[in-house]
Amino acid sequence: MRRLAIAMALSTSVGLAQAAGPHVHGQGNLDLAMAGGTLLVELSLPAADVVGFEHAPRDDDQKALVKDALARLGKGTNVLEPAPAAACKVTRESVHSGLSDSETEEHDHGEESPDHDADHDHDHDHDHDHDHDHGGHADFEARYRWHCDHPEKLEWIDVPLLEFLNGVTLKVQLVTDQGARADSLKAPRTRLSMDLR
Repeated sequence: MRRLAIAMALSTSVGLAQAAGPHVHGQGNLDLAMAGGTLLVELSLPAADVVGFEHAPRDDDQKALVKDALARLGKGTNVLEPAPAAACKVTRESVHSGLSDSETEEHDHGEESPDHDADHDHDHDHDHDHDHDHGGHADFEARYRWHCDHPEKLEWIDVPLLEFLNGVTLKVQLVTDQGARADSLKAPRTRLSMDLR
């Protein structure tokens, strides 16, 4: 039930605000919802900032760029590094893009939870970026779930992905049991404080 509550918090207070927001080159969105020991993360990046184009791949080189991007974004530890003291581990990771005909399989690491189906449905209800060239924009979207053994020690999260995204700003929305706040990150600043004060 708790995961469902934070999934709802993420989709209502964060996801809906972004759904209305424009696709902006040079800017991605990073949404985090933390409750108890569970951290849910959603990442959205314009394809042009990840692979340099927003159309369906036209040759083998472009196909390789998309494949490599899906592989990098499909691994949660390439995107986020929670403070080691919190002992966080990725329990689910998935990524997809309108530039690819297929989605990466969602990888579950660990036990199924009683509310797995509700959580699973939430992970697949975003389909606006499957439209390849509709509107001329394509995104990479990724979702991760982490379990932290010591959530009280999760004081910060590093975002090493920013080191690979040349000049991209991430607009951050953070929701926890204590409240919510907005922030932004851009290399060389890659550390997000989890303090809401």
